[in-house]
Amino acid sequence: METAIRKHKKPITVQKVLTKSAFYLLLTVLCVIFLFPIFWMVMNSLKPHAQIYADMNSWKTFLPAFDFGAYGELFTMFTYFGRSILNSIFYCAVTIIGVLIVNSLAAYALSRFKFPGHKVLVTIIILLLMIPVETSIVPQVIILRNLGLLKGEARIIGYLLPGIVSPMYIFQFRAFFLGIPKELEEAAAIDGCGRLRTFFRVIAPCAKPVFATVAIFTFMGQWNEYVFANFMFASYESLKPLQVFLQLVNTHNPKDLACVLAALTFGTIPIAIVYIFFQRWIIEGVAFSGLK
Repeated sequence: METAIRKHKKPITVQKVLTKSAFYLLLTVLCVIFLFPIFWMVMNSLKPHAQIYADMNSWKTFLPAFDFGAYGELFTMFTYFGRSILNSIFYCAVTIIGVLIVNSLAAYALSRFKFPGHKVLVTIIILLLMIPVETSIVPQVIILRNLGLLKGEARIIGYLLPGIVSPMYIFQFRAFFLGIPKELEEAAAIDGCGRLRTFFRVIAPCAKPVFATVAIFTFMGQWNEYVFANFMFASYESLKPLQVFLQLVNTHNPKDLACVLAALTFGTIPIAIVYIFFQRWIIEGVAFSGLK
C-alpha cells in the first residue's frame, strides 16, 4: 500500500521549486504594486501638510508621523462630513437589503416557474446586461420626477430605488438557484411548506455564497457611487454620501494634501476591509454561479 502511494506522489524537482518560487515572487510584486498607493495614502494622511511635501523625495515618505490633525480638520471644516459617512452606511445597508430580497425572489421565480413569456423575459434580462448604466440615468430621472421623488427628503427614496433591481444580480441568483436540486423543495412541500417559506427556509440557506457575493458587490458599488448621488443631492449637503464629500474636500483646498488624503482614507479603507475579509465568499459565489 505504501509503495503504491509513493508511486503516485510526484517527485519534487528543482524546476518545480523554481517555478513555484517565481510564481509567488510575481504575486508578491503585484501585491506590492496594487497596495503601494493605499499604503502611501494612509501613511501620509497621518502627517502635517508641510511634512508631506518635505518627505516627498526621501524614504521618510513611507513613515507615518501619527499626527491626526488632518482627520480633525475634516470634521471642523465641513459640518456634514461625519453625517456623510453615516449617510453612506445607511444607503449601503438599505440597498443591500433591498437588492438581496427583490433580486433573489425574482431569480427564484425565473428559475422555478414556467409561465408564458418566461424565456423572453430571461432573454431581455440577459440583453440588459449589455446596456451601460450611464445610459439609463436620464430615463430614471424622468420617472422619478413623475413620481414626485425629486423633492425634499423624498430624494432619498428616489436615489435608492433605481439601484435595488439589477439584471446582473438576477442573472447571478438564477444561475445559482438552477443548480439547487428540486428534490429539496419537493421534500419541503411534503412537510407543508409554501413557496415563500420554502425559499427562506430551504433555498436561501443553500445559497449563502451567492447571497454573500451579491451583498459584497452591492456594498462596493453603493459605497463608490458618485454620479447619481451628486445629481440627486446637489443642493442638499446633509443628505450627501461620503463620495460626494470627497470631491468637495478636494475642491475646497486641493493644496492641503493631508486633508485630502485623510478624506480618501475614509473612502477607501472600508472597501479594502470588506474585500480582504470576504474575498472567499466573492470567489466562491462567482465560481458556483458561473459553473451552474
